[in-house]
Amino acid sequence: MKIALLLHLYQPPTQDEAVFRKIFSQCYQPLIKLIRTKKNLSITLNIPLSLLEQADRYGYGSWISEIKDLYVSERVELTGSAAYHPLLTKLSEESAEKQIVLNEYALGYYFGNRTGFEGEAAVMTKNIRGFFAPECAVNRDIVALVNNLGYGWILVDQTAIPNLSYEGYEPVYNTLKGMDIKIVSRNKRLSDMLSFHRGSSVNQLVDTFLQAGGDAQVIALDGETFGHHNPSGIDVLDDIINTVTERGGSFSTVCQLLTEIKGKEIEDIVESTWGASYEDMSEGNAYPYWSGNEIQKNLGLLENILDENQARIPGNDENHDSTAQPLWFYTDMTDTSDETKEYLQRLFWIMKFEHSDKYWWSSKKAILGNPMLFHRGMVEKSLQYARDAAHSMPDGKVKEKTLSLANNISSMLES
Repeated sequence: MKIALLLHLYQPPTQDEAVFRKIFSQCYQPLIKLIRTKKNLSITLNIPLSLLEQADRYGYGSWISEIKDLYVSERVELTGSAAYHPLLTKLSEESAEKQIVLNEYALGYYFGNRTGFEGEAAVMTKNIRGFFAPECAVNRDIVALVNNLGYGWILVDQTAIPNLSYEGYEPVYNTLKGMDIKIVSRNKRLSDMLSFHRGSSVNQLVDTFLQAGGDAQVIALDGETFGHHNPSGIDVLDDIINTVTERGGSFSTVCQLLTEIKGKEIEDIVESTWGASYEDMSEGNAYPYWSGNEIQKNLGLLENILDENQARIPGNDENHDSTAQPLWFYTDMTDTSDETKEYLQRLFWIMKFEHSDKYWWSSKKAILGNPMLFHRGMVEKSLQYARDAAHSMPDGKVKEKTLSLANNISSMLES
């Protein structure tokens, strides 16, 4: 049995610094330390700009360097994604592409080279073949966009595969008609089992993995499972790696797995997320934690207004040395005009507002024993991005409409 383990590491742009640092010490630092000590372990990581920007700002540069060393030595595979964790299926194609391209630049800035082929200043990276859509929110249009941007595979939840259930798992599917990209399916049952595992013994868990059938499994989940969601999670992961290896199994990156598996043919996919159960999907609800109540509906309307406004923001062609100072730290740039900084400021306000957590923390759904997924402060921080963007808008009517809707949502949060 070969297991391709993909861990998604992410913190929203609205996260408190103290909470970020706590999660870093609980999870991110010991996780990378564990990966470094497992010399025969290969793993796939998704680390979007939203996390990297905060890690850089708060002084965790050595942690970023450790990941770069693992990536350069091909111990770790990195995937493309969207910079600030939006539901790509809910954005216009133009806005979705901006999020993806910005994240590519971030991966190049932190993990790639700062010089081009002829020694010129440039941000370059290599071998980013896979793509992780935030919340595994995919539909055919997103697969087509990612294919057109040159990626070789995209992760989907098992619920995205038509007419299948837990019993019909296959890890890899060949291209949809007219596309070259491969569809990599996350084993939902095994991934959720690991996500929600609590306790010290892993033998039963490993038994289930190894007896799942087939020669390969793709298991994908939040990296915060190990150490943050589950305080003993790092030890659990360590035990799982050891036990699987001792019993003849192994771990690989997704790309390594693709070289060994002949994919099944597939004609289409179903719009889905990894938070949707088969029961949710049968009811036509691919977004159980991100849509449904009035707050979420109005947040979606606000996102649409800002999405349309972003498309009208005039481009800026002023040269900037992107190897010296990244775009997300635009306030520190010394080689750009005030107009360029204002352009970037509005653009980043909108892109950060697009993150999916504003829906999650207004869902009021129960998960993992929590009585309610609701955090007014996190949603209000998201609304502040919208207000800041609105105040920078030259169109008075759009500005007024945006501010009015943001204020209405704030009132809903109080009830």
